[in-house]
Amino acid sequence: MKDRNYLIEMAQYKYFENVDKYDLDGVLDCFCEDATFTVRSGNPAKHHGIVEIREMFVELFKGFPNKMVHKDFKHIVDEENECIASQFNVELMSGNNDEVYQTNCNFFYLENGKFKEVHVYMMGQNVLAGKKA
Repeated sequence: MKDRNYLIEMAQYKYFENVDKYDLDGVLDCFCEDATFTVRSGNPAKHHGIVEIREMFVELFKGFPNKMVHKDFKHIVDEENECIASQFNVELMSGNNDEVYQTNCNFFYLENGKFKEVHVYMMGQNVLAGKKA
């Protein structure tokens, strides 16, 4: 069983910090090979397995190359079931310098210390649709 500190470290620091640094390998290292990543709001999308999750992040990084910041985190942790809910604010800037601001909530379910399932609820446009948009 992973403790509270591990779950927060995994979500906020290992995952989101690597997203903000556009570190694709660092982001993907957070996921099980057979993980699912589901956006449940806006234009829903489901990404199955590390290959589809990779494609989603490649599209995200291409779509918002000028700024990506996740901040103001609030976490609810369930150590016994190895899951964490994280609420946070997002600031993005596209290649055209269009700004996007969101308040989102992600639910992370871990298996063997990595994300097995991620469920995302986001305000506004679905920036995680990948090629499924």
